[in-house]
Amino acid sequence: MTLVSPSRDRPLAEGGALPRKCLRRLLLAVTVASALTVTANAAGPAQDYMLYCMGCHGAQAEGVPGKVPPLAHALGLYMRTPAGRNYLLRVPGAANSVLSDAQLAAVLNWLAQTFAADELSSTVPLFTSEEVTASRHSPLASVLAARREVIRELATTGPAPSTNY
Repeated sequence: MTLVSPSRDRPLAEGGALPRKCLRRLLLAVTVASALTVTANAAGPAQDYMLYCMGCHGAQAEGVPGKVPPLAHALGLYMRTPAGRNYLLRVPGAANSVLSDAQLAAVLNWLAQTFAADELSSTVPLFTSEEVTASRHSPLASVLAARREVIRELATTGPAPSTNY
C-alpha cells in the first residue's frame, strides 16, 4: 500500500514514514510550542494576579464591598504579625489557588509592594515560598471568624484593616 500526500498527490516515503521536510516542520512546531509554554509559565506576579486574582479582587486590588475584601491598603497590615500572615495564606483564594507556592509568594509580595506600600513597614518580611508551603495547604475552617480575630489582634499593636469589607 502506498500512502499519498494530501497536498501533492505524491506517494510518501516507503513504509509510511514522513519525508524529512515534514519532519523538520513538525520538529520546528514542537520547539515553538515548547518555547511558548515556557514563556507562559514564566509569567510574572503582575500577570499571575491578573489571571488568577483580579477577577474577584479587582484591577486595583480594591475588592468588592460586602463580598470580597480589599488587598490594597490592607495586605501590609496583615503581614505585620504571624497570625495575619497565616490568615492570608489560608484564605480560600490562596489555599486553593492553582499557583505554585513560589508564584503565590511572588504575587502576595508584588501586591503588598504595589498596593499596600504605605502600610508595609521596612521591618515586615516579604513572603517566602517556604512560608507559603508551610501554611497554605490547610485552609481555614471559618474565614470570617479567623479574620475578626486577626483584625482584633492587629488593632492592639497598631493600625488594622477594617472589620467590614
